[in-house]
Amino acid sequence: MTIAETSIATDGRPNAPLAEADSDAFLIRRYLNGDACAFEVLFKKYQTPIFNLVSRMVNGEDAYDLTQDVFCNALRGLRNFRGESKFSTWLYSIARNVCLNRLRQTSHAGEESLDEIEERSEMPDLSIDVHRIAETHELQRLVNSVLATLPPQQRLLIALRDFEGLSYEEISQVTGMSLSNVKSRLHRARMVLKDKFKPYLNLLREG
Repeated sequence: MTIAETSIATDGRPNAPLAEADSDAFLIRRYLNGDACAFEVLFKKYQTPIFNLVSRMVNGEDAYDLTQDVFCNALRGLRNFRGESKFSTWLYSIARNVCLNRLRQTSHAGEESLDEIEERSEMPDLSIDVHRIAETHELQRLVNSVLATLPPQQRLLIALRDFEGLSYEEISQVTGMSLSNVKSRLHRARMVLKDKFKPYLNLLREG
């Protein structure tokens, strides 16, 4: 039996109700009270979504190492987590910082300015549903390769919204942007992605 499958009892009383035992807040309390296994449950719960985000931000085997960095940073900072946002949102914020820091270290070219992005984004909406396109493995691979050509901030917004399914409010908390900025910049990012994907779309239609 794995650690994730074992039940976790609260201090001095019978096992907690299932809903509470499954909650992030409960697991955090257990870890802070000395139960190291509780964080392993959190790790197993969020390992895949965090890896998915990181792998869309950073290409190659770095994604595995950076995913570990995210959880190491979370573990070190868990006592400072105040619960002002959901634990998952806080974890995505850490992943954002880890990825952007790595991209800054490895990038030799600056990102496009917002004015350049906005100017190039003034084009008809191709009405491509990003999530629908990525439903098959081959198309998902294609979308990820095109996504990798976007500036990191645009890549992050699309990954958080269209792939991880975060709300605009959660993305605002993760990125520190205002709600209006999240919506406007996400729209621009989608337009740029659709523009870059257009040649592949034509090939798919011809095929």
